[in-house]
Amino acid sequence: MLLDYIMGYLEEQTCYFGRAGDNSRFTASEIAKKFDVKRNTVSHYLNQMVDEGKIIKINTRPVYFLHYSQFEKCFFGIKGNKYNSIEELFFQKPLDEEKDKFSELIGFKGSLEKALEQIKTSIFYPNNGLPIILSGPTGVGKSLLAKYIYNYSVEKQVISKDSPFIVFNCAQYYNNPELLSANLFGYIKGAFTGAESVKEGMLKEADGGILFLDEVHRLNEEGQEKLFTFMDQGVFRRMGESSGWHKANVRLVFATTESLSENFLRTFLRRIPISVSIPDLDKRGTDEKLQFIYQFLIKEAKILNKKISISNRAIDLMLNYNFKGNIGELQNTVKYVCAKSYTKKINSEMIQLGVLDFPEELLEDSIKKSDIKIKQSEYILILPDTTIPMILKKDGNWQQLIKNTYIQIMSFFNDIQKKNVSIEYFETNVFQEVYALFDKLIFERKEENKNVMIQYITASIQEIFRYMEINYNIKFNGNSVYAISYFLYIKSEDSLEWNEEQRKLRDSLYNYILKNNKLEHEIAIKLIKLIESKMDIKFTIDDKIFLSFYLKSLNIQQSNNGTKTVILAHGYATASSIANVANRMLEMNMFEAFDMPIDIKMDEIAKKLINFIEENDVSKGLVILVDMGSLNDIYESINSYINGPVVIINNVSTQMALFVGEMLKNKIYLEELVENLKEHNETSYKILYPEENKKKVIVTSCFTGMGTALQLQKLLQDSIPEKLKIKVIAHDYERLKTFGMNEALFQLYDVLTIVGTADPEIKHINYISLEDLMSGRGENQLRRILQKIADENDLKTINDNIVHNFTLRRVIDTLTILDTDKLLRNIEECLDNLEITMKKKLNNEKKIALLVHISCLVERLIRHEEIDTYPNLENFIECQKDMIRTIENSFSVIEKIYNVKINIPEIGFIYDILMYQSTEDTGF
Repeated sequence: MLLDYIMGYLEEQTCYFGRAGDNSRFTASEIAKKFDVKRNTVSHYLNQMVDEGKIIKINTRPVYFLHYSQFEKCFFGIKGNKYNSIEELFFQKPLDEEKDKFSELIGFKGSLEKALEQIKTSIFYPNNGLPIILSGPTGVGKSLLAKYIYNYSVEKQVISKDSPFIVFNCAQYYNNPELLSANLFGYIKGAFTGAESVKEGMLKEADGGILFLDEVHRLNEEGQEKLFTFMDQGVFRRMGESSGWHKANVRLVFATTESLSENFLRTFLRRIPISVSIPDLDKRGTDEKLQFIYQFLIKEAKILNKKISISNRAIDLMLNYNFKGNIGELQNTVKYVCAKSYTKKINSEMIQLGVLDFPEELLEDSIKKSDIKIKQSEYILILPDTTIPMILKKDGNWQQLIKNTYIQIMSFFNDIQKKNVSIEYFETNVFQEVYALFDKLIFERKEENKNVMIQYITASIQEIFRYMEINYNIKFNGNSVYAISYFLYIKSEDSLEWNEEQRKLRDSLYNYILKNNKLEHEIAIKLIKLIESKMDIKFTIDDKIFLSFYLKSLNIQQSNNGTKTVILAHGYATASSIANVANRMLEMNMFEAFDMPIDIKMDEIAKKLINFIEENDVSKGLVILVDMGSLNDIYESINSYINGPVVIINNVSTQMALFVGEMLKNKIYLEELVENLKEHNETSYKILYPEENKKKVIVTSCFTGMGTALQLQKLLQDSIPEKLKIKVIAHDYERLKTFGMNEALFQLYDVLTIVGTADPEIKHINYISLEDLMSGRGENQLRRILQKIADENDLKTINDNIVHNFTLRRVIDTLTILDTDKLLRNIEECLDNLEITMKKKLNNEKKIALLVHISCLVERLIRHEEIDTYPNLENFIECQKDMIRTIENSFSVIEKIYNVKINIPEIGFIYDILMYQSTEDTGF
């Protein structure tokens, strides 16, 4: 019986297993706690099921156990059920490369990745999933995505393959709300004139499947209200009925082109917890747009059974045009030009497409855009059986060169296994081999840099590097873009052919990387995932080995939060080359490189700098090294965007870059940098500071992250009259706590006060707790702070607005999509349990703080966005075992009702609230 319970539990939980975050629910210890039995007993049953092949075992610390068949249903097919790490399960042994239905969509690991994660959360949620609303303009693919939701649900056996997929377009009945309701819910005989018999509605027809309501904004308020009961309880009444209920098990998917806040009842939207925004085609990036172009050209080649030859200028024409009808309009444009050319030469074996074959509006648009450059025409040939990987040209000689490099690396590794050489000697020689290969790739294949595919790959890698820099704080050397781009251009998709002995050595080498080059391997995996999401390129273990060593040779490290440095230089890879040499010699990734054509205009240079400033924190300073040009022109172009000191230096050289880099490594002030440059270099310079006219701001902050701080920001901003010109800014609590008055925020703004869930304790800065604001105790504090800039009427308005906006129910209602009343009741029950267990009474301040915090916590857990870090976590676990157990037991009600698991870091933050002592806090 216990064995069945364990298998049922793992089957229920396996879909929530992640490569990162808290996976403690999959350990023998947690399962033992779940069923209140001894850990040894659970381990015995788990290992028995591993031996029978019914459970996957991951031999990490702690060991994780997953339901085998459920894992294959939720993730991918596998062979074998024992793995040494999570990475090995997900990356090292992807023996079954088959992907799910969503992987057929362009952007499934790019612009649609987040949307698909939300959709999968909805699909796997118990009891008919969660309703989904898809929003986005016409032509972005909402109807196609709805169909894929159905196909994926069938594929994962969430619904049966015979389940219906019903499409109901609400716009067809826009002028007749009654007929809309009749078709949606059904009607009985006599319900209205012409209703001569009973008719089932779309809800009944969709029983057991999915009902897709398109153009749902056409559903009037009465229609929305009628859906309330069905979404809440799964029952409805047909038109004309006044008693009795009908049941239907239906998953609801809605779609709209209109604003959610302006076209739907708030009570209606609250019952749709999953809102998925589908981006415009132009917001999906050049890479995905290019994939759509190739996809539609290949489709036309198949339909017409003709070869298609298209110029790179024609592709650029489509890439740079803003299709207002999005994907649909792009597809129609490709179909039109192919059909037009086909009818002209119907007996020709090939359809040739050039710029002049396209509609006039595309040509007129290209003339208006000054950034469209004239290129030498090159043509891409597309056959009916062409795929995007086939467009990537392969070169046998280069394949052999790559294999020879691998063989040399494995020869070095063989020496280290025999203990003939040291690790340092091994890695030094490997790096030399890697550098030699990439130098050949970059400098001996320059003639191909105008090739449309190498341009496509290079642009994609540049975008991926930018993403990794922003999201992972990882900086790459300048030439890395070109090195990796050429490597991808010429590499084979198949694993290199090895004999049995070589394969064993290769596998041992990979295990060496997993153990000794863990950081570089993790970065390589992140890079590979992003590349696979952008381009139809597959990676082998050989590629992972090579990329890991290449990244190790670059001394990859996280960028610091100090002064940022940029090199601007004219010419192909000039800036990248200077940055590459300087970064290598400085042994850190300090310089960002921007390579510029000789004829580039100042406004294009400004765009590059402005993008960099907007994507990076330059409040501590920005140093710009340029090869030539007016310093004043550069200053004027970026002046309104800077929020910290900027130094612009001309006549850049490798020597100057090294000189500047060494001084910045020693953390000298920018003024001292300029003086040293004057002494050692013949330069002209300009040092800039933001204007002193500081805006008055109120800062919101929450010690658990930015989510709550952003919601408080909105509530507080709505409470302050616009005419006072007081800006409310959400800011990171840890930065406030760590840097205090040295944080850039205080240099840029006149901070009036901080409002939040915990006092960062910054001298000379007022703090008002959220609890005080909600209870009314903060009224006098806020009045004292604002009375110098607001008159009595404004102060009264602010107070009235805060009284209205900061009630407990309204705050919770703003922070969560869940049923507020039910949520508060559940949390209060948990707090009662906590008081009983601890034999202490919580004061009102702590109760309010916990009600707000736990409301956010529950929503985070439901969305699988739990906090997975906590300061001194190991020490907390060791020293607060009793308190952790008390909190776990007290809040088990929440876990059962919402089917979630509160992890240790989240428990830590609850503990912090319980232990936090405010200035007026006299008791627990």
